[in-house]
Amino acid sequence: MTTPDDPRDSHKELTLTRRSLLSATALAMTVAPRVALAQSAPRSGRMFNSLAEEVILEALRTGRVLSRRPVGSTSVNYACDLAGEIDMAFKPKSSSHGEAFLSEIAAFRLNRLLGLSRVPPACSRTMPRGSLRLPRETPVIAERDGSVRGAAIYWCPVLRDSRIDQERERNRWTSWLRARGTIPDGDRARAEEISTLIVFDTLTGNWDRWSGQNVPMDSTGHLVYLDNNGGFSEPWGDRMMSSSLRNLRQVQRFSRSVIERARALTEASVRAEMALDGDPAHPPLSATQIASLLRRRDALITYVDDLSRRNGADLVLSLS
Repeated sequence: MTTPDDPRDSHKELTLTRRSLLSATALAMTVAPRVALAQSAPRSGRMFNSLAEEVILEALRTGRVLSRRPVGSTSVNYACDLAGEIDMAFKPKSSSHGEAFLSEIAAFRLNRLLGLSRVPPACSRTMPRGSLRLPRETPVIAERDGSVRGAAIYWCPVLRDSRIDQERERNRWTSWLRARGTIPDGDRARAEEISTLIVFDTLTGNWDRWSGQNVPMDSTGHLVYLDNNGGFSEPWGDRMMSSSLRNLRQVQRFSRSVIERARALTEASVRAEMALDGDPAHPPLSATQIASLLRRRDALITYVDDLSRRNGADLVLSLS
């Protein structure tokens, strides 16, 4: 799980329209019953992009693939149009990226543990090799039965570049997030989203966030924590920890609820959440990866507690 996605991957286009690939025949096929998204009542209360999370996950697991096309350059990724109103990206197991796709699922699950709805829903899915129409020479790895394992990831219909990785914008938000920095009233939501993104990447160990166009926003202007297969790399050594903490030190103000949920993480709670993916033979995180996650969490909490002692918890944990 150490190879970054190409910054030009499908989800990173500034404006994405999902239906551009459907032929007239495929459109006719989808006039039949479609998922009644507007009428869906979320059992968990969790939503993403105004859709019930359960509805999205069910479509990702079982939705019929109408068409697909490869997207991305260095990564192996397919944009798949599904029957219904939800589409997906499919990241398969490959010789170039191994099982990095599991990091996408693990990141979604960690996002839930932290009480967030900022990582697109993702789950394990197995697809017949033939349905991907792979060329003879391909990095995609099929199982012995001819199936291909991978991550099915909700395809965000519209994404735009947030530009927060550009120097001018970074200078602005790093000044906001100093312990005694001033956050303009209209920017408090963005300040919290950036602070929490850096906390999230500290926990996942994602080294690829700031390599270019990895911080998009949705149609409403909120950040989407997209493309997480640079996270959960092993082995996790001191050098990688130092790099992760260097990014964290840009931030001195945090969301109290996110920090308290991070503090509450245990091996059992992480393992239980990962098990909800539903593929017990291939859990999103191994025992070693969970241990490294908790090690990064301990470093995060140590940093935040030290800031709180020096500046006061009410100031350091002032982002809602």
